[in-house]
Amino acid sequence: MLAISGCSGPVGPIAGGILEGAPKPWPQDWSFTADYENVLLQTNSAEPYSVTLWGVYVDEHFYVASSDQQNRWALNLKNDPKVVLSIEGNLYSGVGTVVTDAAEAAQVLEQYSLKYDFYSDEGEANEGIIFRLTQAPE
Repeated sequence: MLAISGCSGPVGPIAGGILEGAPKPWPQDWSFTADYENVLLQTNSAEPYSVTLWGVYVDEHFYVASSDQQNRWALNLKNDPKVVLSIEGNLYSGVGTVVTDAAEAAQVLEQYSLKYDFYSDEGEANEGIIFRLTQAPE
């Protein structure tokens, strides 16, 4: 597994390391992401760890979520909020914040449901974690 984590980017469901691509400014409008099923997310800025995830936008924010708060990328993000998001080879540097507002979480889950034909029981939603990705402070 060490050899794989040293490589650039994930390969399908297998985690990878540092993402490569063209750095771009943080988008003000994420609607273009509606056409992309998967995004790549890099966490742990000291030792980059990247995964393939589903992601959705609501208004001006982009979100990623996990049904398991103990996933390595989610734990990384809780410890170090810096992220790099890759969409079609374009890299967006930002920070991730745990969504704690129930109304915001409900909107995000609704978007996941619509985009991925994904439905969860109310109890399952409480076990997961949602991160709002925003532009990194200058």
